[in-house]
Amino acid sequence: MIQTLTLPSLNPIPENIETQLQDLLRQTLGQPSPDPALGDWLLDLVKNSGHLSNADDMRWRVLSVVWLATQFDAEQAWPYLAWLNMGEPVISNHLCEILSEAANDLNCHVQLATWMADLTDERLVTFFSEYHHLPAAHKMPGIMHNLLADPTAPTTGAWLAKYCQDARGHISPHIRRWRLVAAAWYAICFDPTVGVTFLQEFSNGAPNLAPADNKLLMDTVTEINGLGSMIGWLAACRAEAVKAMLRDFGHPDLVIVAEETLDSIPDYDHLTGLADQAAGDVVVFKRNVTLLEEAGVALKSVTILNLACGLLAPQTILLNSAGYKTLGVDLHLPPRYLPLPTLKYWLKRRQHAKAWQAATAPYYEALARQAGLKLKWAKARLELVDLTRLKFADSSFGLVICTGYLHLAPDVNSLLAEAARVLQPGGLFLADVRPYPALTGAFQPPETTSPWGHLRSHHDHLTVPLNQWREAQYRGAFENHFTITHWLTEQDEHAQVHLTPELRAELAEYTADELTRKEIVVLATMQDEANS
Repeated sequence: MIQTLTLPSLNPIPENIETQLQDLLRQTLGQPSPDPALGDWLLDLVKNSGHLSNADDMRWRVLSVVWLATQFDAEQAWPYLAWLNMGEPVISNHLCEILSEAANDLNCHVQLATWMADLTDERLVTFFSEYHHLPAAHKMPGIMHNLLADPTAPTTGAWLAKYCQDARGHISPHIRRWRLVAAAWYAICFDPTVGVTFLQEFSNGAPNLAPADNKLLMDTVTEINGLGSMIGWLAACRAEAVKAMLRDFGHPDLVIVAEETLDSIPDYDHLTGLADQAAGDVVVFKRNVTLLEEAGVALKSVTILNLACGLLAPQTILLNSAGYKTLGVDLHLPPRYLPLPTLKYWLKRRQHAKAWQAATAPYYEALARQAGLKLKWAKARLELVDLTRLKFADSSFGLVICTGYLHLAPDVNSLLAEAARVLQPGGLFLADVRPYPALTGAFQPPETTSPWGHLRSHHDHLTVPLNQWREAQYRGAFENHFTITHWLTEQDEHAQVHLTPELRAELAEYTADELTRKEIVVLATMQDEANS
């Protein structure tokens, strides 16, 4: 589809021409057929800007010529390219520097890589054969974060491959970490064969990354808020060589997790003001107990595993306080339950625990009051655990619960597989899900002027990582590991009010049930293989 652009007048050339160019570059990114009028406009700009020769002007002028040559009219642009390059057929180092500065000025690194990837004119292929551009260091987090908005777009793949190629031979730690991200991303989402060769350059040909590089990769992806997304992509990847190379990605070293937490400054201000949340947590607790009792579970005779108990661990605390033997596990725990990497961290853990207790005291007071229970912290059992690599033996628990997490889990299948592994034959698994197509599926208050905004527009700045699965995907994943006994759904009356005929038509990809679904509660059983 050709996008019609509003092109600024060039008579005279606007003083803010750089801003105008940057806006046009942004609008045309990813367009399969840019407006031909833009090519005519670029040609006029190149012709009419020859008198502008200072360093700032040269950057956008060179970029305009390159844009014209690679995307519109090589014949018209070639004389200008040749003149800028002193008649040489291969781009000079000086012109490379100017073009790289232009890319940094106008934030068009992805566009430039895409143009280079699409070259067919032999003159241009030769001309740009020595052009290797690495963005300025401070630009990289923003570039990578923006690419997360459309992670599998062809333009994204073109840039990732170009960065991997251009960064070859550079030993800077800064470049190494971003090249690791680009290589892993490209291998998972675009070309497994080529991507694995990029990754093997880090592993010296070994079939998997070294622990240090795996940690560097995870830390860097976390910096751009992409860890959950990449774990999800890898979980869905079918290329065994990629999975082998990245076998430890998403699986942190628990000793380092504890160490990094305790080394940080105790800051739990984000947990203040959560007393109002306690009522909802008690509702979930009472609902779960009722469901399990109705299913015939003798709660006081089984050992319960609470997967993804969370930093407040409300379900684990309530279950233990009610007399049910429960173990809560997560990568995010109240600091008093963090293991000590060495004895020197004992004092640091006490400092964190005091800060955490001060911030959360109103919440737990409200939790106890709402539940009508005295919270028994002495009985609380919480452990730092990788949720998709549980340390427990097979058939260790009679009941596994997972509340408020599956819609956040980047690798649902692996979590369910581990839950099934540690569950005893005949044991039960209880979980809930807030589906992504729901009115509040993005975990943001629905704006009355834009209900289901996360489905109607490109939503690249979610406040929490979401796997965006739909109900059928969850059901299929459960059925791969369990026998579903209850699939309970709750509809959202507020959503039903918002679902006008116009919105229904706009969101026709989703059923009315999906759009008005508030929550799904699942109760499933682990069958004895001998009797299944």
